[in-house]
Amino acid sequence: MFIGRRMELEKLDRLWKKGNFQLVVVYGRRRVGKTTLLKKFSEGKNSIFFVCDEVNEKVMLDSFSKFVLEHFGLSETIAPFESWEKVFRFIGERARKEQLLLVIDEFPYMVNASPEVPSLLQRMIDHEFANSKLFIALCGSSIGFMEKEVLGSKSPLFGRRTAQFKIEPFNYLEASNFFPSLGAEEKVITYGILGGVPQYLLKWDEALSIKQNIMNNFLDTSAYLYEEPRFLLKQELREPALYNAIIETIAFGASRLNDIANKIGQRNDKTGKYIKILMELEIVGKEIPVTEKENSKKSLYFIRDELFRFWYTFIFPNRTLVETGMSEYILNSKILPGLSEYTGKTFERVCADFVKRKNAKGEFTVRLEKIGRWWGNNPFKKRQEEIDIVGLGNEGMLFGECKWQNRKVDISDLNKLVEKSELFNTEKKIYVLFSKSGFTYKLLERAKNDETIRLYTLEELFE
Repeated sequence: MFIGRRMELEKLDRLWKKGNFQLVVVYGRRRVGKTTLLKKFSEGKNSIFFVCDEVNEKVMLDSFSKFVLEHFGLSETIAPFESWEKVFRFIGERARKEQLLLVIDEFPYMVNASPEVPSLLQRMIDHEFANSKLFIALCGSSIGFMEKEVLGSKSPLFGRRTAQFKIEPFNYLEASNFFPSLGAEEKVITYGILGGVPQYLLKWDEALSIKQNIMNNFLDTSAYLYEEPRFLLKQELREPALYNAIIETIAFGASRLNDIANKIGQRNDKTGKYIKILMELEIVGKEIPVTEKENSKKSLYFIRDELFRFWYTFIFPNRTLVETGMSEYILNSKILPGLSEYTGKTFERVCADFVKRKNAKGEFTVRLEKIGRWWGNNPFKKRQEEIDIVGLGNEGMLFGECKWQNRKVDISDLNKLVEKSELFNTEKKIYVLFSKSGFTYKLLERAKNDETIRLYTLEELFE
């Protein structure tokens, strides 16, 4: 099943149609759909699609050589190449005669086995491939490696790429295409559980209830998603125990470096280094008040990946109970009672994405240049305040509140938002309210006569 990624596919096809040499770098976290995208792109093309394994240099070179020769029907008549230079020169010679797509998936494994490959490719690009019809796609799941060793200024391949694609998880709207029959509320809840990684979204059965899907995918010890976060950490990291502790601590509300370090019993500097690695893996994120500069000390950490957030909130602390046959108990006593509060945070992220999408289309009276969350001190009431969404523009600001509650949003909610906005001196203000359960008649009437007020229901988020 191929869902989404149409824009990336169209851009790749445009590059292919040029018919000249191309070096395209495709990267992103594991399970995000890089391989699926490139397989779809390779359909109907003269293509060699090689997936690297974690093996030594001899085995890697031998298997790559055989794979290339098999593509041209020469594996029985030509012995495997004895060097990388010979096999790449052979590919270049073939690509001068006909257009050829060469995909090297998990390219970091090839470089780990043979560190000279990037330098060799540089020389081949400069001399052998320049006038060929070769289209090379280097693909990798190690974001840090791809950004440093392939795209970085110190890489031998720096300046040789013709395009790069960082494949991100789907946003809430894109993810909802996997579940067209679900209602808006169910789509938000499901996105909060799975996030936007295609491989996780495909595990969900929209014909079943959320309750049954949680049971099947997270509370069955044989289920793929039951072990997924743990397996990913083991695959990427040397000390998963400490990373587990950090992620669980953030999942349960610790967001400042000092608080996280204290709860896991480590120094701030060591904890900071581990968090940085989790950020490189795009499991953890860092945010600052939208009005602050990037180097602000007011930073807070959060779990960026929704599936990890769900797993470390509900599954990781209860694994012993799951494995002793108490899945039904965990579902009914811990997960379902806590799911609404949990989804509230997801709803804030969904609404922020919605605002960014509307802003990109120019649908607000103020064009916003920066959108995020805000928290800080209220000097008038001598207390801390938070605003779910704040947008900054040259001509004004946007203020938004997201209410995932079983009551209608009313005038009092708007008044509280207006009061908070008085902390900011700006020429024009827009107020945006999002509600799971709709709005009172009085608020709807007020918004009709005031162009600075925007009200959005759940259903409108998916239009």
